[in-house]
Amino acid sequence: MLDQYKIGFLEYIFIKWQTRALGSKLDKMIILLPILVCIGMKEDLEKTIQNIRKIIFKNVKSKRIADMVFKRIMFKAQKYANNQETFCEMKQKVYEMITQNIQMFSFVLDALDGVNRELGRITMIIKKNYEENFDLTGETKRLLDYQERRFFINEHIIK
Repeated sequence: MLDQYKIGFLEYIFIKWQTRALGSKLDKMIILLPILVCIGMKEDLEKTIQNIRKIIFKNVKSKRIADMVFKRIMFKAQKYANNQETFCEMKQKVYEMITQNIQMFSFVLDALDGVNRELGRITMIIKKNYEENFDLTGETKRLLDYQERRFFINEHIIK
């Protein structure tokens, strides 16, 4: 399925060289988004790729650079799809990265929009990791649960 995004190794090296210093936010996106492509591939690959493309073009001002970042992400996603061991290692690193910087979860929500089963699964994993790493008081946990319920109830009403 990812074969249509196949690029040569030399082209990948050229793209990697041109997209090497775009900032820490894009570096984190380049680590996170290929994993999300592979996770979303299980349920709806085309929807996930469309969402990833929107995220990239929203966060990168230059269309030429955004296209290169997209190609780089798809090359990595293809690599992870072909090597399950590397995918599992990187998936764990991504979960830890999101747990440490919870604002990155917005990329997960945007990338897996419309891929509900995988979004629910990754949400539960991140929530469990977050609760294990950061001890919350009972009152704070109760407020957080209330905010989550309100967010998901309101989101379903708007749709």
